Amino acid sequence: MEIQATPPLTRPHVDGYLRATCSLAPNHRCILSRKEFKTPIHISKPYWDGHSLLLNLMCPTAGMLAGDSADLDVLIEKGASLTLSNPSSLRIHKMDPESEATWNQSFRVEQGAFLENNPEWLILQGQSAFTQRSAIEVEKGGELFFIEAIAPGRIAHQEAFAFRQFRNRLSLRYDGTLALLEKHSVEPARGTASSWSNELGAPCPFYLSLLLVSEKLGDSKDLWKEIYRLQTDGIRIGSSQLAHPACWCVKILAADPIAARKACAQVRQLFYDAIQRKPAALRR
Repeated sequence: MEIQATPPLTRPHVDGYLRATCSLAPNHRCILSRKEFKTPIHISKPYWDGHSLLLNLMCPTAGMLAGDSADLDVLIEKGASLTLSNPSSLRIHKMDPESEATWNQSFRVEQGAFLENNPEWLILQGQSAFTQRSAIEVEKGGELFFIEAIAPGRIAHQEAFAFRQFRNRLSLRYDGTLALLEKHSVEPARGTASSWSNELGAPCPFYLSLLLVSEKLGDSKDLWKEIYRLQTDGIRIGSSQLAHPACWCVKILAADPIAARKACAQVRQLFYDAIQRKPAALRR
């Protein structure tokens, strides 16, 4: 009798999405006028604190596996304010050499509207491959506080820079004009992580990139001086004005996640003070 080989088990990939619109209601409260989502994305019940609508974005699965994808389309309409938070880290798991996971996100902020995007860590686990694309459009008079927070791996498992590949594309348009375009591909096995892994002299540096957008920032020299003063032996931090005077970028490299989180929180508070807004409690 001929014995048939058992084919390898395959897992169907997951294609998830979030389509959300934050609107200003006639009673001056911000509401979600559109909300559609599908695994691996789940959203909590929105919370209005009197200043901004807080929406927690969660991944109810173990994380992103080979072939998984997520697409986000978020619109903040004129006069509305949305704080988008991820209360748990997004884990990118080990996968086959030819596989990857992808995350595409688009944010549009209309005139007089405000968006804060404040995720927990993106954790690039050993032998994972991940592509992230972020496209942000802010109309003149809109405001933005946008965070990318990236961990080099599962530090407790001695997995720093053990991922296969991380590709990232980030674009920011303000008032219809391109203010920022960043593209990079990091493959530790090919030595392309050296500027990330060696700059601080720490074995497992954590990286944050922050975008700050507001017409109120053009002459805020004191703000940038205060941000620069946050630099310590375990923190490298710097800021740059982008193509438009209302748009700024802050980069943070920290020796550990606690130091990184503290520095980010301080920059956040300085930004809110400068634009005279009250930050939402993230409730996480």
